[in-house]
Amino acid sequence: MEVLSFIFILGINFSIFGFLWGIIMFLSRFLMNQGQPRQGNSNVEYIFRIIRYFLLVSVTANLISFPGTLELKTDGGYAYIVLGIVVFALYLLGKLQNRSVMAQLGNNPMLQRLVPKVDLKVERFMMLGSIVYFAVCLFIPSMVNNGLINWFKDTIVGIYRTPVIGWIFSIIAFIFLVTTFMRAANVLGRLINGQPILDTNIGGAQSGEKPFNPFEQFTQPTADEEGFTEYEDVTDEEEEKD
Repeated sequence: MEVLSFIFILGINFSIFGFLWGIIMFLSRFLMNQGQPRQGNSNVEYIFRIIRYFLLVSVTANLISFPGTLELKTDGGYAYIVLGIVVFALYLLGKLQNRSVMAQLGNNPMLQRLVPKVDLKVERFMMLGSIVYFAVCLFIPSMVNNGLINWFKDTIVGIYRTPVIGWIFSIIAFIFLVTTFMRAANVLGRLINGQPILDTNIGGAQSGEKPFNPFEQFTQPTADEEGFTEYEDVTDEEEEKD
């Protein structure tokens, strides 16, 4: 039960941090654009993503190292450090999977203007860098014990303890708990079968298969169209012969 509670609290941390970061990004983009239509800039987007991962890693490591406020039990010592790293890696793996889907959708000419450009090499580098930094922070907790990180953690705790709002994030955390176990089972199954951990094909296509294209039916001829031959009325010709 302590393991389930540990993962549940991490789910609360991830979900509420995402909520806070969404507010910060909304205000930042509004001030940067000064009310004008948003103009995409991949470099700026990645800078924001790096900042997001840095803060998320720091806040999560702070929560595990100084858990008193959310009653997060970490008496197991290194066992909970390893568990925290595994759960955080699975969380980032889910994010990387979503970015992979966006990268494939961005290759579609009809969606290039709607879907931001995604560089999967940069995404993988950010994921690995975040995991390494997370492990370092867990072994050296003084790195994340400062005013900014403590403010984020205290705000997360305050939101979680707020009636109704806290219940909503509890539901999200429960979904995160279930998803974590499902993703862990999926990763374990892929390792046993010798498959890559990251499935980059939309719709679960296996390696070597053509990725799913939701607009293929509008761009490719159907089987009926390929085999269709024009119908010729030969009734009059037969009557003339008779």
